[in-house]
Amino acid sequence: MSPIMVAARLQGDAKVTRKAWSICGAVKVHLWELSTGEVIILRHVGGAFETPSKLKQSFDDLVNRFREKTQNRVFTPDIIH
Repeated sequence: MSPIMVAARLQGDAKVTRKAWSICGAVKVHLWELSTGEVIILRHVGGAFETPSKLKQSFDDLVNRFREKTQNRVFTPDIIH
């Protein structure tokens, strides 16, 4: 099954409430906060998606962790800085 389909299954009936992206070189990480409070993380490396996973960590904590890494560019359209 494709990683996008796996992400859709992980999401289930939950709604995506916020999104963020982190880019560092050839790696792009997609973060989707769900209405359940969980976060789906999907990595895109070298032109291919890796298998996504669902995390129980806070969306804000994850975004801040990516933001603290010096070479990451983080985009958060739903968050006011």
